[in-house]
Amino acid sequence: MRVILPEIKELLATRQKRMIRKIVSYFEPADIAETWSEFTHDERLKLFNILDAKCAADIFEFLREDQMIELLTDLPTAKMIKVLNEMSPDDRTDLFAALPTEEVEKIIPLLDAEEQKRARELLAYKGNTAGGLMTIDYITVPDNANIAHALRELRTHGKEIDFIQNIYVVDKVHRLQGIIPLKDLLTATPRTIVQNIMDSHFPNVGLDMDQEDVARVFAKYDVAALAVLDKLGRIKGVITVDDVIDVIKEETSEDIYRFGATEVTDQYLSASPLNIAQKRVIWLIILALAGFISGSVLEHYSYLLSSIVTLSFFIPILMNTSGSAGTQAATVVVRGLATGEIKLRDIWRVVRKEFFIGILMGITAGTITALRALIMQSDAGLGLTVAIAMIIAIVIATSIGGILPIIFKKLGVDPALMSGPLIATILDTTTLLIYFNITILLLYRFR
Repeated sequence: MRVILPEIKELLATRQKRMIRKIVSYFEPADIAETWSEFTHDERLKLFNILDAKCAADIFEFLREDQMIELLTDLPTAKMIKVLNEMSPDDRTDLFAALPTEEVEKIIPLLDAEEQKRARELLAYKGNTAGGLMTIDYITVPDNANIAHALRELRTHGKEIDFIQNIYVVDKVHRLQGIIPLKDLLTATPRTIVQNIMDSHFPNVGLDMDQEDVARVFAKYDVAALAVLDKLGRIKGVITVDDVIDVIKEETSEDIYRFGATEVTDQYLSASPLNIAQKRVIWLIILALAGFISGSVLEHYSYLLSSIVTLSFFIPILMNTSGSAGTQAATVVVRGLATGEIKLRDIWRVVRKEFFIGILMGITAGTITALRALIMQSDAGLGLTVAIAMIIAIVIATSIGGILPIIFKKLGVDPALMSGPLIATILDTTTLLIYFNITILLLYRFR
C-alpha cells in the first residue's frame, strides 16, 4: 500500500473517484488503515467521501480510536451515519463507549431503526464483560427445523454477518439447545432434523463474565466463537475470536504498563509529552515517598556505616539482588494469575515454593558475595554477615513477591499494580533492615 501512496494522493488531489475506488478495492481494509497516518487531514476526508459506505466502514473499523473520533467530528453528518449503519454492532459499540454520553445520544437517533435497537441493546452492557464484547449478528434455527431450513436461513442472512462459524439451535423461548458447525451443516442431508446433528455439549459464557475470563474460555476450548447466554440459558449474542485477540492485547498492554509503574497510554507516539508525564508522575511520586523510608533507615544506622565503612560497599549489591528476586517472583505470579494457572486458594503453595526458591538463590548469591568480601576486604566476619543477610533478604523477597499479587487479587485489586519498581522499593527498606540488624548481631558488637 505504501508503494502507491504517492499515486493515491495524486488521484485524491484531482478527485479521480472511479480510479480511487478501484485501487482501494485491491487492498485489505487493515492495510489501508495501517497507512492512515500518512494521509493529510484533507486527504482522509476526501478518501472517505469518495468511498461507498460499506468500504469506508470496513476501513473505519481498523482505525485507532482517536482516528475514528477525528473522522466522526469532521465528516458530513449524512456520510457519518451511513458509515455507522454499516459497521458491525460490536465495533460500533466500542466506539460509542469511547465517546461522551451526550454525543452518543445525539448520534443514535440518526441511525436506522434496526441499528438503533442494536446499539442501545449492546450499550446496556459493561464494556469489559462478555455482553460488551458480543455481537448480535448470528443465525438461529428452531430445534424442530431441518437442514434445508437452516441452509435457507444461512443464505438469507449470511451476507449481513461478517463472521459465521456456527448455526445456533434454539427452543421456543430462545434457549440455546445446541450448535451446528458450518462443516456439519453443509455435509448433512436436507431432510435431517437439526437436533440429530447438533452438538448439545458446547462451551458458552454468561453476559456478565469479565473479558479476561472470556479469553481464558476461548484458550481452554480452542474455539473460534462462543455463544453468550443470559441466566435463563437464552442466547443473547456471540463473541468471535477476533474480539478476544483485541482483549488479550488490551489486557496484556495494561498489565505491562502497570507492572512498569505507569498508567496506560493508548498511543505513545501521538500522545503529548505533558499527557504522558502526568500519567507517569503519580507513580514516580509514590516511589519517591517510599524511597524516603529507605533513606530514613540509612540515617538511623549511620553509626554502623561510620564504624565499619566496608558495609556500604555491599548495600547496592544487596538491594539490587533482593529487588530483582522479588520482581522475578511477582512477575511469575502475576502471569500465573492472568492465565488462570494460579488460583487464590494456591497462596500457601506459592509461598512455600518461593520460600525454597529463595533459599536456593540466596545460598548461591550469598556465597558469591561472601567470597567477594573475603578476597577484596580480607574480612571473614564481613563475608559471613553479608552472606547471611543476602540469604535472608532473597528468601523474604521471593516470598513477598509471590504473596503480594495474590493478596491484591483477593482484595479485588489488579495484581499488576504490584509493579516491579514498587516491589523493589518495598524490598529496599526490608533489605536494609535485615542487613543492619544482622550486622549488629554478628559483627558490630565484636569490634
